[in-house]
Amino acid sequence: MSDNIWRWGARETAAAIREKKVSCSEVMESCLARIAQVNPAVNAVVDLMEEQARSDARRADAALMRGEETGALHGVPVTIKVNIDVAGRATTNGVAAFANRIATEDSPLVHKWRAAGAIVVGRTNTPALSFGLFTNNKLYGRTLNPWDKTVSPGGSSGGAAVSVATGMVPLAHGNDSGGSIRYPAYCCGISGIRPTFGRVAHFSGTSPADLPIMSQLAVVNGPFARSAGDLRTALWAMSGHDPRDPWSVHEPVSRAGASSPCKVAVLTELPGVEKDAEVVTAVRQAASWLQKAGYEVEEVALPRFAEASALRDRLLIHEIRQHMLDQIEAHAPPEEINEAHALLAATPHIDFEQFREGLARRTTIIREWLLFMETYPIVLTPTAWRKPQPADFYDRPVALTEEMVLELSPLHVPPLLGLPSMAVPTGLVDGVPMGVQLMASQFEEERLLAAAETIERHVVLPTPVDPQFAAGSSLS
Repeated sequence: MSDNIWRWGARETAAAIREKKVSCSEVMESCLARIAQVNPAVNAVVDLMEEQARSDARRADAALMRGEETGALHGVPVTIKVNIDVAGRATTNGVAAFANRIATEDSPLVHKWRAAGAIVVGRTNTPALSFGLFTNNKLYGRTLNPWDKTVSPGGSSGGAAVSVATGMVPLAHGNDSGGSIRYPAYCCGISGIRPTFGRVAHFSGTSPADLPIMSQLAVVNGPFARSAGDLRTALWAMSGHDPRDPWSVHEPVSRAGASSPCKVAVLTELPGVEKDAEVVTAVRQAASWLQKAGYEVEEVALPRFAEASALRDRLLIHEIRQHMLDQIEAHAPPEEINEAHALLAATPHIDFEQFREGLARRTTIIREWLLFMETYPIVLTPTAWRKPQPADFYDRPVALTEEMVLELSPLHVPPLLGLPSMAVPTGLVDGVPMGVQLMASQFEEERLLAAAETIERHVVLPTPVDPQFAAGSSLS
């Protein structure tokens, strides 16, 4: 049995531990063996905490032997992205110059996951400064997509998504201000949820300063998993207020009665935006699965969708231009610098008054969406209008037109609105994952998870490791 433990989901693992069918140490050894087999080929886990993880597993076993009360994730191995504090480890954010940023305490979500019994086995890769839809940096190198190394694993939480997709861990942490959970989940064929703003507390004491205001309002933390049920358990375990994050809320972690079928607004086209046929096919397939399960599905125009995406870009790219570009140019690899310059070239300069007006307009658009979702509690869209991008997309300077920016609009709307959204796989296209995005109203994550469970009943994906990524394979 120990040879196959790594294949189990988080809930299955926790249940087997509670029932003493397997020990925490046995689970950990299976996880570590899987990392040793797969990680050299994909470079997802860049800070392996092997000895601490073994020690934590032994302590977790001892707690069970003493009959202590255990949490929902007791003994479950997890990974944490290198841009969030884990006590005693460097929060490098993919930058060698930050190697001395040693955390003295866990970030809120790590603290909450540990309180639920999770065991941190390692830290996962991110692009430098966690900027971009690809995962590469000069400190750790490139993370590869386990389905096809010529395709991006997504970013910025690419290492996290790969660690789950390949079975190294059943759960991983990521964060998202423009698609950094949902896009890697899309590229890697797993599920990832971006919760409502404020649901999960966000704080890292190693950061020298708080983020600019729009970045504060856009960034959230959330989990990756291979099933919606595991996402549910992981999300509720990391949710809740922490005084270190003034934006975090005391909202109850569960919304009873929010899982029954409801009306679903479906988006399959956006004027002026090029799209891949496979993307639209995936959306319509997911819509048909929901409809068969009792959901009332309707293709309908969404309120100010293109405007919301463009406003998010103007506000956040303005902050990147003002506060982050010099660091990207100093620390990032060439393709990430190319990506930053392309986004800046496609996004107009704004002054302080335009920024202020943009924030005010944001409130207007959020209001319209909340009213719209009184009628359509779930919105089904592409995750992006194109299939996962080639891994070398930004290796050469490119001119990113406004239309190309709009191709990412499904990723960019939820961060502006602060609404929950998640990526759900729908299958494979030419050997590469395909999927959809679900959106819901504030604190209605349960609606997303229930709809995702309906979709995933129709989808069975293998574990993407062999033979392409056998132990000892080269990253080149």
